[in-house]
Amino acid sequence: MLIAELMTTAVESIHPDAPLEAAIDVLARERVSALPVVDEDHQVVGIITEGDILRLRLPEDPRAHLRPTRPMPTVDQRVRDVMSAEPECATAHQDSSHVALTLSRRGWKSMPVVDDHGALVGMVSRSDFVRALARPDTTIEAAVRDAFAEAGHPEWRASVHHGHVSVSPLAGRLGEAAVATAATVTGVRSVKLTERH
Repeated sequence: MLIAELMTTAVESIHPDAPLEAAIDVLARERVSALPVVDEDHQVVGIITEGDILRLRLPEDPRAHLRPTRPMPTVDQRVRDVMSAEPECATAHQDSSHVALTLSRRGWKSMPVVDDHGALVGMVSRSDFVRALARPDTTIEAAVRDAFAEAGHPEWRASVHHGHVSVSPLAGRLGEAAVATAATVTGVRSVKLTERH
C-alpha cells in the first residue's frame, strides 16, 4: 500500500504565528492529536501535538493542595513557541510499511504527508492503518481481482482470509507478478502463492 491510499487529505493546518489558543481550539474541535504547521506557501515548517500542549505548565488547582497556589503569569504564546520544528514527513508515493514502522518506533500518532516540493497534502495516522487493516475480506478480494484485471490478467485467482491473500498456483514469473500485484491492495496483510498439488 502507498501512503496516498491511506492518508486523510482534508486536514486542518495552522500558521506558526497563530495564537496558541487557535491551535488548541482546532485540536479539540477536529478531535485530532496533531496539527501541521505551514507557512504562506503551504510548506510544512512544524507540527503541534497534544503532547506539546501537555508540556505547557498548567495552573495548579488550589483544591488539591494544602497551601495556596501561586497564580500563573499570562504569556502571549504563538504556535511557533510550542511546535516541534522541521518534523519528519511522509510522501504520498511512499511505501506505507516504512511509515507504519516509523510511527510505531517513535511512538507518534500521526505524520504530515507532503508533495515533492514539501507542501502539505494530508496526514496519515495510526488509525488510518487500522482502518485499512480492518477492510472486510470480500472487499479485499474484489480489489485483488480488480488489480489482476488492471494488470491484464483477469484469469488470475486469489482467496482472502483475515487480510491474508492466497494466490492460485501460477508458474515462475507469473506467480511472482501475481503476488506483487496482490500486495498493492489496501488492507492486504500478506500474500502467498499456493502450491500445486
